[in-house]
Amino acid sequence: MTTLITPEIPKGTRDFLPKDMVRREFVLEKIKSVFVNFGYDTIETPAIEYAKTIHGNYGENESKLTYTFNDHGGRKLALRYDQTVPFARFVASNYQNLPMPFKRYQISPVWRADKPARGRYREFHQCDIDIIGTDSLMAEGEIARVIVSVFEALGFEDLVFRFNSRRLMNNILSRLRIALDKQLPVIRLLDKLEKIGKGAVGEELRKILPEEKADALLKTVGVTGTNEEKMRFLEEYSPSEIREFIRISEAFEVPTRYLKFDPSLSRGLDYYTGLIFKVSLPDVKLGAVCAGGRYDDLCSTFSREKFSGVGAAFAFDRIMLAMEELDMLKDVRLNSQVLVTYLDEETLPNSLRIVNSLREAQINAEIYFQSDRLSKQLRYAEKKGNSVCYHLWS
Repeated sequence: MTTLITPEIPKGTRDFLPKDMVRREFVLEKIKSVFVNFGYDTIETPAIEYAKTIHGNYGENESKLTYTFNDHGGRKLALRYDQTVPFARFVASNYQNLPMPFKRYQISPVWRADKPARGRYREFHQCDIDIIGTDSLMAEGEIARVIVSVFEALGFEDLVFRFNSRRLMNNILSRLRIALDKQLPVIRLLDKLEKIGKGAVGEELRKILPEEKADALLKTVGVTGTNEEKMRFLEEYSPSEIREFIRISEAFEVPTRYLKFDPSLSRGLDYYTGLIFKVSLPDVKLGAVCAGGRYDDLCSTFSREKFSGVGAAFAFDRIMLAMEELDMLKDVRLNSQVLVTYLDEETLPNSLRIVNSLREAQINAEIYFQSDRLSKQLRYAEKKGNSVCYHLWS
């Protein structure tokens, strides 16, 4: 007797029923249509990369969350943690065949050995856009406009676009005489402000910094007020990049009410060098639904050529969760619009004629596969969400 295998999947992964997939594909098409409208072209990279490609570009914590394994030949491989590092490797390999600046989008699964929670999975999809080959802040302005356009296309009425600059953060740390070897650890701690709070971050900071420096840093980055008031408060640290980004974003018609300059925003990934941002939806408590920033040196890991880039990653699965919680997908139905019934052999030729005519007219239609009671076929149609059911009497 064959031993049955329990039909289960690992925690943090999911099966999707047809009703789930039709909604996911509906949302993906909306997102892709915005990317295409802004002139982005798609690429694909392997799900697995050499581990040396993946490790060392994120930070110690993130590298621990990467799925790493040896293949049968003893080569050390890793599942992609995000799409930005593989994209940098892709550009280093293919830049001679790419128009520069190069604008791409990619929608693919990524994997993280994280602790599953609401809105956090071990396998999930990201929708990325990047502009590489220019250091102009015009690129950041366009990325901001694309982000706003995506959420508008999906039907969201409000969002919060928080942004900061790693250059500004570096200026603050240097002016506070925080040693270079402590700056990245400090930035990673500041990145935890949302998760563990100011008090807990302060305690951790005081373990690596003198108390007066830790307190001065939290006071400086914790400044409140309007965007202009915050920039004036931080004038000695040269917030010119922030001011220019706001100006360009407004020229791209990004609504000012969305833009929130947050000097405490850090982003823990090591490869960011300039403007950084996180986007959240005030109507749902899910954390960031989009994030990204400027990376000047990432391609130098793989090439002596210099390629400055900026990109954004949309957390597709969190966006889906938000739309479901807000009941924004209730009208999305399965693909079949019409069921043509099959009652007996006498009416079958007419049923086939009707279903063929409907398909030729580009109406999604199907026929029941065997003669059966009408009530049973109607129940099938109801489960499929068919808006019309054709049936013929003998």
